[in-house]
Amino acid sequence: MGNVNAFKLGEDSYSIAQMNADPLALDGVSCSVCHQITPESMGKSSGNFLTSDNQTIYGPYPNPFGNPMINHTGYTPVHSDHIKDSRLCASCHTLLTNPVDLDGVPTGGEFVEQAPFQEWENSIYPEQGTSCYSCHVPEIDDVVKISSMPPSLNGRTPFGKHHFAGANVFMLKILRNNIDALGITADIIHFDSTINRTIENLQLKSLGLNMLEIKRTPDTLSIDIELMNLAGHKLPSAYPSRRVFIELFAINNFGDTIFHSGKFDSNSDIIEEDEIFEPHYNNINSPEQVQIYEMVMGDVNGDYTTVLERSAMHLKDNRIPPVGFTTSHFNYDTIKIVGNALTDVDFNKTDGNEGSGKDLIHFNIPLNNDIGDINISAKVYYQTVTNRWLEDMFSYSSDDIDSFKAMYDAADKSPVLMGSISLSSVYTSLINNTFAEINIFPNPSHGFISIESDAKVSGLSVYSVNGQLVKKLKIEGSVMQPQTLFVSSEKGIYFIVLETDKKKVIRKIVIN
Repeated sequence: MGNVNAFKLGEDSYSIAQMNADPLALDGVSCSVCHQITPESMGKSSGNFLTSDNQTIYGPYPNPFGNPMINHTGYTPVHSDHIKDSRLCASCHTLLTNPVDLDGVPTGGEFVEQAPFQEWENSIYPEQGTSCYSCHVPEIDDVVKISSMPPSLNGRTPFGKHHFAGANVFMLKILRNNIDALGITADIIHFDSTINRTIENLQLKSLGLNMLEIKRTPDTLSIDIELMNLAGHKLPSAYPSRRVFIELFAINNFGDTIFHSGKFDSNSDIIEEDEIFEPHYNNINSPEQVQIYEMVMGDVNGDYTTVLERSAMHLKDNRIPPVGFTTSHFNYDTIKIVGNALTDVDFNKTDGNEGSGKDLIHFNIPLNNDIGDINISAKVYYQTVTNRWLEDMFSYSSDDIDSFKAMYDAADKSPVLMGSISLSSVYTSLINNTFAEINIFPNPSHGFISIESDAKVSGLSVYSVNGQLVKKLKIEGSVMQPQTLFVSSEKGIYFIVLETDKKKVIRKIVIN
């Protein structure tokens, strides 16, 4: 705001010193910024928008009654549909920077620091009529009066609640915990309500999570984890310090952890993370491999950097695309997939077709002949910023850097849990040439199955795909004649576990 206002007042430049002394700049973003951006600005980026010259405020309601706003603020309200256009958000949130080399010399190129609008544009959501406004300014059908004067003023509907909930819980907490030091006029209650909305946005509206046991042998347990992006842009999106990672751990019958990928310490550093950056994985076979979804920046030499002005290329971008995202879209060159994810047959693809908005990761857990039950848990976390990201900045000292470092060091750096899922793996030692001993049919079924076996069966259990016990039956003797069992009226995948005098047998069935 300070920059725009200074040039409107005829200034030739606007310095950091001016910004630090300018109440407009210190206010950050206000109503009058977005609502003064003109329709002609649609398509501009990097904050290079135009504002009205005659104190016009644009709004979504036809035929506004302007006197209250004119009398109280000096602004004249005017109806314009562009106020709900996603390109309005892109005016600032599509951010292209101009890199410099290591000596500070401009390269003449451009770097895409963030482009959530282009990510949204390359999705199913524009066609469905779902915009940035739809999610970040959720509408209610209540009739709302936005002014108490005059008393006869009619309310308007629908009303957009200006929540602007995103994902940055961490910085909201830093601001809340340093209200006085930062001269913030909002109070703790305001911050807490915003933080709660942000957590809700992360946990309920951003991620779909599934887990399935694929195969188990005495040596290996194979687990598939599927993440689905529910947002209208990449997950995570915007500022490149943000990332999402998976923690998966397996615990045996004795309570021992036998596999732990994505483990982090008390300072929220991922313990096994590669020194530069972790590559994208399709298969994870070792705890040292961690799936981290992020955009990684490189300087003119292709070396890792977190300094924005030095960023000249993308070294990695495996952030999960939105549903409908394709590499053939006209703006794909702005929002490319970079690194191993580009050749991953399970990344944003189903049966080779792009646009799933999902990633499927195959975890192969070494068992070393452990035939006991194994409990698998997977958690997906969101991190705003990491200690590694800030190392370069904290190697310098200034009043602002030192002030932020003190606030950062005092902050709770725990990543935000986006979702979790678990299952129990029950071992079977059944091998191919003994499958004929037990017959379970039909499969798929509509709820009832029949079981026959020439082995003595002592018990039968039914588990859901998430490892929950559905029912347990005691069976005496062999079941030479087929016995009919009702499994469930709920559609899905179930596991039938039969305990015989020879072994424990597990079979997967489908109820449809």
